[in-house]
Amino acid sequence: MALLDVRMSLNCVLAALLAVAYSFQHCRSLRIRRSELFRYLAKSVNLSLCYAGLGVNGTFREAAGAGKAAFLCCAYDVVTDWRGFDTAAQATFEDILRRRLACLDLETMARELYEKEKSKQLRHDGLERGPVALRFVLGVMGCEHARIAMWGGLDDIGRLLQIVDDVLDYEEDMIRGEVNCLGSISRDIYLRELLDKFNAVEIRTLFGPNGSILIRVIQHARSKAERLLKAQLAVQDNTVAALALHDRNTRLTTPGISTKAS
Repeated sequence: MALLDVRMSLNCVLAALLAVAYSFQHCRSLRIRRSELFRYLAKSVNLSLCYAGLGVNGTFREAAGAGKAAFLCCAYDVVTDWRGFDTAAQATFEDILRRRLACLDLETMARELYEKEKSKQLRHDGLERGPVALRFVLGVMGCEHARIAMWGGLDDIGRLLQIVDDVLDYEEDMIRGEVNCLGSISRDIYLRELLDKFNAVEIRTLFGPNGSILIRVIQHARSKAERLLKAQLAVQDNTVAALALHDRNTRLTTPGISTKAS
């Protein structure tokens, strides 16, 4: 167990260091402003620590892939959310993909998702991004087929991981006007889906001992989802009570209507 913990820690360190290295290398080309630098690096590092938990064998190769995938996903967010699909930023991102990816299929996957999001053609309130992102990350890490063999598929888990991301970024996305499934009328359905399908037992079964940081992130998202649902229920209860009071007052003050029994 101690040896496994050491390997997990080393993998996380390696993934984070490579994510930072890639991020600094492309800082200028992505036009990262001084005010954005901390947020940019923090996002890349946080993603790398989560992605390291997606590895199957806990190898340094998977960890290195996690660091690269984290940077590429961070760069994607920069050119879409931060730069608003700016043409110059898009050209930069495509150049980064060509330089950093040896697999044309992965490059095509990222391009197609970019175009869908740019043209506002994402389905399922933006949750379509989840399966694509998961397949992309696992492809960069070199463990996509192993994970498919273990899980039986990637779509459902990718969707749930996207809900996790949307829950954690909910307030910020709403302020910035970015795509977030919780901004839809199906908000409560998605929150309950997260709580039902990503329960404590299931996430430990899915991600195992290598996914300790990812599991903590999912647990944090679950706690927030519970709070959001409780807050929504409280609002609904208050609304019902207010309507009932208004109806009672109206009946008392309307001529010809008596609340007394005949």
